[in-house]
Amino acid sequence: MIPDVIVTDLDGTIEDIISASKKGSFVVVHAHGDNIPAIRSVVPRLRGTRVLGTTQSEPFDNIYNFGGFSDGDRCVFLAKAFHAASVTLLGFDYDDPDVGEIKRKKLVWAKRLIEEYL
Repeated sequence: MIPDVIVTDLDGTIEDIISASKKGSFVVVHAHGDNIPAIRSVVPRLRGTRVLGTTQSEPFDNIYNFGGFSDGDRCVFLAKAFHAASVTLLGFDYDDPDVGEIKRKKLVWAKRLIEEYL
């Protein structure tokens, strides 16, 4: 299955993201302070594909801020900004028992943002 859109801060399986982009997925790459090395190494490999950059801070040039906090809620904000008819979140589990405390707190915020936004 090839998704229409991948929203990522590049902490997933990079080869899968690159493969999907070459098969037509639109890749929305989110930049933040912790992933600059990944941005520098992966984004050039996405050249020739459909890529959009996002940030949580002040947007500039071709870098946008549609809102959101994590990949999951960020894609909901992006979908709403582009008037998507529907959104399906795959692999996004608010109650994942296998995550650490910091990730658990992020998921609480993600759930809250999505529920308030929808």
